[in-house]
Amino acid sequence: MSDPLVGRSLSHYQILEKLGEGGMGVVYKAHDTHLDRFVAIKVLPPDRVADPERKRRFVQEAKAASALNHPNILHIYDIDAAAGVDFMAMEFVPGRILEQRLEHGRLTLRETLKYAVQATDALAKAHAIGIVHRDLKPANIMVTDDGIVKVLDFGLAKLVEPADAQVGLTQSMQPRTEEGTILGTIAYMSPEQAEGRKVDARSDVFSFGSVLYEMVTGRRPFHGETRLSTLSAILREEPQPVHDLAPDVPAELERLIRRCLRKDPGLRFQDVADLRIALRELELETESGSLAGTAVPPRARRPRLGNAAMVAALIVAALAAGWWIARSRPADSGAESVLTRLTSDSGLSTTPALSADGKLVAYASDRAGDGGLDIWVQQLAGGDSIRLTRDEADDFEPSFSPDGSKLVYRSERDGGGLYVIPVLGGDPTLLAKGGRHPRFSPDGNWIAYDVGDEQVIYSSQIFVVPATGGAPRQLAVDLAAARHPIWSPDGKRLLFFGTRRNPGHDYPYDWWTTTPDGAAASDTGALAALRSHNLRFAPTTEFPILASDWIGDQVYFSAKLGDSTNVWQIAVDARRGKVTGPPRRLTFGASLETHPSVTFSGQARRAVFAALNSSTGIWSLPLEPNRGKVTGDIQRITLDASEEIFPTLSSDGKTLFYVSNRSGNRDIWRRDLVTGRRRALTSTPWGEMFPLLSPDGSRLAYQAVEKTGAVLYVMPSGEGVAQRLCQGCANPHDWVDQGRGLLSFSTDVGIVLIDAATGKFRTLLQHPDYSLLSPTPSPDSRWVAFHVRKSGLTRRIFVVPFRPEAQVPEREWIPITSGDFLDREPRWSPDGNLLYFTSEREGPRCLWAQRLHPSTKRPEGDAFPVYHFHGARLGMRTPNTQLTGLSIGGGRMALSLEETSGNIWLATLGGSH
Repeated sequence: MSDPLVGRSLSHYQILEKLGEGGMGVVYKAHDTHLDRFVAIKVLPPDRVADPERKRRFVQEAKAASALNHPNILHIYDIDAAAGVDFMAMEFVPGRILEQRLEHGRLTLRETLKYAVQATDALAKAHAIGIVHRDLKPANIMVTDDGIVKVLDFGLAKLVEPADAQVGLTQSMQPRTEEGTILGTIAYMSPEQAEGRKVDARSDVFSFGSVLYEMVTGRRPFHGETRLSTLSAILREEPQPVHDLAPDVPAELERLIRRCLRKDPGLRFQDVADLRIALRELELETESGSLAGTAVPPRARRPRLGNAAMVAALIVAALAAGWWIARSRPADSGAESVLTRLTSDSGLSTTPALSADGKLVAYASDRAGDGGLDIWVQQLAGGDSIRLTRDEADDFEPSFSPDGSKLVYRSERDGGGLYVIPVLGGDPTLLAKGGRHPRFSPDGNWIAYDVGDEQVIYSSQIFVVPATGGAPRQLAVDLAAARHPIWSPDGKRLLFFGTRRNPGHDYPYDWWTTTPDGAAASDTGALAALRSHNLRFAPTTEFPILASDWIGDQVYFSAKLGDSTNVWQIAVDARRGKVTGPPRRLTFGASLETHPSVTFSGQARRAVFAALNSSTGIWSLPLEPNRGKVTGDIQRITLDASEEIFPTLSSDGKTLFYVSNRSGNRDIWRRDLVTGRRRALTSTPWGEMFPLLSPDGSRLAYQAVEKTGAVLYVMPSGEGVAQRLCQGCANPHDWVDQGRGLLSFSTDVGIVLIDAATGKFRTLLQHPDYSLLSPTPSPDSRWVAFHVRKSGLTRRIFVVPFRPEAQVPEREWIPITSGDFLDREPRWSPDGNLLYFTSEREGPRCLWAQRLHPSTKRPEGDAFPVYHFHGARLGMRTPNTQLTGLSIGGGRMALSLEETSGNIWLATLGGSH
C-alpha cells in the first residue's frame, strides 16, 4: 500500500519517499523548493501533539535544540504544520542508524570509540546549554556514509513526558501496538527516568552507557521478556560483565561503561564532557597501538602460547619495538643543544620571534629604562640592537612577515591592539583593536590573532585579518573559547588552544585546528598525549599549554613538568591536524623557558626563547584608605621564592595572614610585620586557601580542598585547633554581620550566606543568567558589594542592602561601574564611603576606586586610578583575581603581585627534522 504523503507537499517541502518509521513519527525524504535542497521531514504522531500544553513544551524545546550548531547533531531547520499535519524539517544526510548497524553484530573497538567520541561531543554541546536528550538509544544515532555520527531527536522526548512530569511505571505503559518501539526506549532508560523522577544530564550518561555496552557486546545491558521485567532489571539488576560477552574489550573501557551504568546518578560521570575525554584518550591509545585493537568474537581467540613460544614472541616483539623506536626517533635526538645568551639585561626581555631566514630576532624589552616594554630587533650574527617602538604603553609579542620586512605586535596603547611596523623603522599602523598573539600567515597575506582577556581563557576568540588591513573574520565559531592561533607550515590550517564548553563547568581544553576559511574546528588529541607525560592543561591556573610555533611536522610549545618550565616539541600531522607522536623536551633549564620561536638554517635548527624568573609575593602599598591616596612607595613584604597569595591584614596592619606553597603545598601562614617572624598555621596534604580574619581578629576562616570536596574551617587566629564548619561551601570571601556569618559564592548558585555557628548556608543573591562573584560587606554590614560576570570581556560592580532574611531583587541593585570594562574584586574603605576594585579599563590590571554617597551608597563622581601597574615587570597577573587579596589595615593595602625579569636565549640543534 502506497504512503498517502509521498508525492504531496507540506508547505514548501515536496515529499519524495518514506525513509523509516518509529514511535516518534514517520520520516520522509523531501525537497525544499525554497532553498533547492534535500531535507528529512519527520511527521509527528497526532496523539503526541493533541495536548496543547505538551505541544507547547515540545515546541519550546525544539526551538532550543534548533540552535545546536554542531557537526555531530542533526540540525533542525523548521517546525510547522500544514494540511493538518505537524512536522519537523531537518538536515538530510545519507547513512544508517546505529540500530541497523548493530543488527549485524557488535562493532570493532575502533568503530566503537570513533562513534562514541563524536556522540559524547554532541551531548556535551547540548548539555552546556541545558538541553537533556531524554531518549538516547541506537535508533537516535545515525552514522553517515563518511563515518560521521549525527545524534537525532533532541527535544522529541518532551512529547512523551506528561504535563505534570510525574511518570510512574504504570503511566509508562503504552498500547500493545507500540510494544516494540516502547520496549526499545525502555531498554535504555536511566533508573531515575524509569521511576518518573526528575532527570538531568546524568540520565543521558546512563543511557549512553547502555548504548556503549551494546556497541561492544552486541547485546543490551538490560532486557526482559516484558516491559515490566526490563524496567525491573534497570532498577535492580547489574548487567552481565562486558568481559563475559567480549573478552577482548580493554579493561579500561569496561570500567568506563560500568561507571556510566551506576544506579546512583552521583556515582556516574557527572559531566558527559569528562566521559568524552576518557573515550578520546582510549581512542588515541588504540590508534597508537598501546591499547587492544579491533574487537574479535570470543570464538576467534588464539590458543595460549607455550612458555618457549611466549619467550620467543616477547623477544621478537622487543626487537621489533626497539627497531621501531630507533627508526622513528628524530635524527637530532641525540644531539646536544648549544645555548647562546642573546640579551644580558637586569630587567625584562621576553616574547622573542625569529625571522624566516633565521638572521634577525625581535623581542620586547624594558631595557630603555622608562618602565615599559618596547620592540627591539637585533641580528643573530652580532651587532647593536635597534629600538623600533617608543610608546609609553607596553609593546610585545612581535611576529615577522615571511619576507622579514615588517613586524606585527601587540601594544597596550589606547586600550590595546595590534600594530604593524617596518623592520627598518617607521611609524606603526593600527591593524586590529583588542588583538593579541598575532601571527603572519606563511604567504604574508593574513594575520591571525585572538581577542579577549589575557588572564581569562574562556573569554577569547580567534580571528584573521588581511595583513594590509580590513575587516577581520572570526574563526572557530563553533567553540566556546579559542586563543593563541599559529599557522601550519603550508598555511592551510591554524592550530589554537580552545574548548567547546561554556564557563561554569570543568574545562575540557585541547589544541584544535581549523582552516582560514572557517571550517568546523577539530581537536588534535594533544590533551591525552600531553597528559600521558604529566604535562597538564591548566586554564584556570597560571600555566595553560599554548603552542608557539609550527615548523615542518613539529609544534613547539612551553610546558611545565614538576617545578621546571621548558621548551618542548610534539609531532602534528599538518594534513589531518592530529597529534602523531609523544612530546619531547628540548631545553632543561631551571628558569621559566617560554615563547619558543623556531627556524631552519641549512641543516641546523635554531630556537629562540625567553628564560624568565618570576615570583609572586605580598606587597604593601601605603595609603590613606578613606581617601584612596597613595602616601609612599610600594614595597614587597614577603621575600620567599615561593608563591605567596591572598593576603589578609589585621585591622592595625601589624599581622599578615596569607597562602604560601613554600612547603610544596598551599598552606596558611601568619607573619608578624613588626618582628618579621612567621609560621605555618596549617600543614595538611590537601592544600588550604582563602584565609579570612574575623572583624575582631580572633578567628580565621579558610577553605581546604579535600578528597570529598571543598570544606570550610574556622580556627583561632593565634593558637588552637581548626573546626570543620561546612562542606560544599566553596570560595569563602569575607566575614559579615560582626563575625556571625561568612559570605561565599558559586558560579552556579550565586552569593551564599553561611552561619558561622552552625555551618548552615542559604542563597543570599542569585541571577538566572549571570554569575555573581566576590561578595564583600561594608564595615557596618549594612551593604554588600559584589561583581557580576556578564561576558568574558566585562564585569560590573554592584552594591545591595544586606538582608539575611530575603534575597534582594535585581531592581534594587545599585550599579557602581558601567559594565563596559573588566571591573572586579570590590573592597570597602574603613569608613564605607569608598570602594576599591581592580580594573583593566586602561589595558593592564590596575587598582581603582569609586567614591560612594555616605547614606545611599550610590556612586559620586567618576572612578579614579589609585595605583597603576602598567609596567611589564610588576603587576596583578594571577588568573584568579580573587587571589590578589586587596586587604586594608593600619594605613596600608596588602596585595599579591607577580614580579618578572628575564633574557632571550638561542638554542641551536644539529640535524634536520
